[in-house]
Amino acid sequence: MTSLSRLSKLLSLLLRHRPEEAGLELDARGFAPLADVLMAVQERFPEVGEEDIHRIVEDSRQQRFEITERGIRALYGHSFFVEMEEAMAQVPEVLYLGCLRREVARFRSEGIKPVDRYYVHLSLSRQVAQERSRQPGDPCVVEVLGAKAREAGIEFYQRGEVVLTREVPPQFVGQAHGFAERVGAEREGERPAAPEEAPQGISYGRRPRKATGRR
Repeated sequence: MTSLSRLSKLLSLLLRHRPEEAGLELDARGFAPLADVLMAVQERFPEVGEEDIHRIVEDSRQQRFEITERGIRALYGHSFFVEMEEAMAQVPEVLYLGCLRREVARFRSEGIKPVDRYYVHLSLSRQVAQERSRQPGDPCVVEVLGAKAREAGIEFYQRGEVVLTREVPPQFVGQAHGFAERVGAEREGERPAAPEEAPQGISYGRRPRKATGRR
């Protein structure tokens, strides 16, 4: 039986990065028909059923995916453009981003911009940002002055436990906090789970079709 971890990685590949490889067509907000996604998954893992996909969506602590009447989508992490719903009306005073300490000076002079994604991904708490950080070297958590940025017209969008924005101007980059103590599993002497990576070299044997909503 396919592990939930492998299935989650495949869903990330299909819904965050390369839907065209499976012939999937996403709408402007990143939704694909659940039946089409199941068919694409079964080309690699024939034993997977729709209930397994539902289990991934419902059991994920990090709320990576969502199923509605429109279909299934990844909530964040896209390497192509997807439209957001209405921006958050109330933004927390402080949001958080895991990064390397050497990046903080650049953030304060140039602001924070997405690197390989279309949105900057922020966390609602310092602890969550620290848990999600997998930076090698000298990691830290930098504060983003969310409420002040919102007052200045910067839009934020909540997707599960993640808050997205197109960029953070430098005047809204706050203090940086080092990892004085790792939280969660590392506090008990265990390594945290590795970040989710898209499986490589997957071929579906169908003619790729362009995913809508992409630039």
